[in-house]
Amino acid sequence: MFCVVMDLPQPHTRFQNYNKRLLNATRAVCESTMQKAAKEALVENNSDNNIAVAVDGTWQKRHYMSHNGVVTVASMETDKVIDVDVLSKYCACKNKQNHEKSCKSNFCGSSDMMEMKGACNIFKFSLTFHNARYTKYFGDGDSKAFDAITEENIYGDEFQVEKLECIGHVRKRMGSRLRRLKEKIKGQLLSDGKRLSGKNRLNRLTDSQIDKIQNYYGLAIH
Repeated sequence: MFCVVMDLPQPHTRFQNYNKRLLNATRAVCESTMQKAAKEALVENNSDNNIAVAVDGTWQKRHYMSHNGVVTVASMETDKVIDVDVLSKYCACKNKQNHEKSCKSNFCGSSDMMEMKGACNIFKFSLTFHNARYTKYFGDGDSKAFDAITEENIYGDEFQVEKLECIGHVRKRMGSRLRRLKEKIKGQLLSDGKRLSGKNRLNRLTDSQIDKIQNYYGLAIH
């Protein structure tokens, strides 16, 4: 693991014991610092254990073709990571039907489902690990993980998870849809006899105007 982090060649097998020690030490530091960060988040939230968190997933490779993924949860109060869940489809066992005790595979399914699974895992154990409920969910434009959490009703009817929208992503979606609309009806005349876009001075929707609309919309909902 140390060599992967430092971008070094794989060491000789006699160094594997040291790699295991480094892994154990890294895991211990990770868990203790996240516990400390979670306590700080509760203090910043006036000791209310219903806190707001930012949730995001990442993969070892792009385009959802990765065997490994990580879901991270950070406090909105402190910006510090308080929970992670590592998911892996990679199995090095000789007998795939009978996994070895040391097998790291803990997920079965398509890679794009890792974020949903990891987010649900983290939310399910938030009370156990940190005595906290993640009742406000701040994520990107993809709401699959949030939908999965809502469907499982993890904290019961009394504590529903609320989704917080990222203004940046909302602005981005608006711009993307306006550009798709402009491309879709390119060259067509509207009911007033004018085109929506183009180089003609009568045209009204240009890329620069879309950028302005995005900015104005972001300011309006801020």
